[in-house]
Amino acid sequence: MNAAALQRVETPRIVASRVSEADLPDLLRLLRDPRLAKTLSLTKQPPSEEEVRAGLIEAMGHWELHGLGLWLLRHRFDGQLIGRGGLQHTFVTGQDEVEVAWAIVPELWGRGLATELAGVSGDAAFGPLDFREVIAYTLPDNHASRRVMEKTGFRFEGTIDSGGLTQVLYRLRR
Repeated sequence: MNAAALQRVETPRIVASRVSEADLPDLLRLLRDPRLAKTLSLTKQPPSEEEVRAGLIEAMGHWELHGLGLWLLRHRFDGQLIGRGGLQHTFVTGQDEVEVAWAIVPELWGRGLATELAGVSGDAAFGPLDFREVIAYTLPDNHASRRVMEKTGFRFEGTIDSGGLTQVLYRLRR
C-alpha cells in the first residue's frame, strides 16, 4: 500500500473510502445516533446536522492538507454502512499527533469491525506513511474502544483533557 492508495483500502470485510460530500446522509445517520453519541461525549447529545456537515468539510480539508484522513466504511460484500474511521492529525496532547479514530454503527458493535479498521490504520501509519507512533483516545468508560486499543497493541499512557472532557490516551509505537 502506498500513500496514494490510502484513499481507498480494503480489509477482509471493509471497504474504506476517503470521505466526500456524497457521504453526508450516511454520516448524519451514524453520528446523530444517540447510542453512538454516548461513546463520544460526556454531554451524550448527538451533534446537530450543521455540526456533522462542518465536521465533514473539515475532514475533506484534512485529506487535502495531509494526504490522509477519515474514511467512510462499508461492508465489502453488500455495501452496508459500517461507520467512519481512519487516521487524522490531532493536538489533544499539546503537540501534533496522528490519531487512529473510529465510530461504528451501533447495530454492528461487538463484531470486530473497529479492531479490523484499527489494524489497517496501523498498517498505513507504519507502512507507506512511515510514522513512528500513533495515538487513540476515548472516554474512560468506553470499555469497548479501550479493548480495541489493547487488542491492537496500543498501550495506556494516561489521561488527557480534550475540549473539557477527560479522556484516556493510548499510544502505539512502531
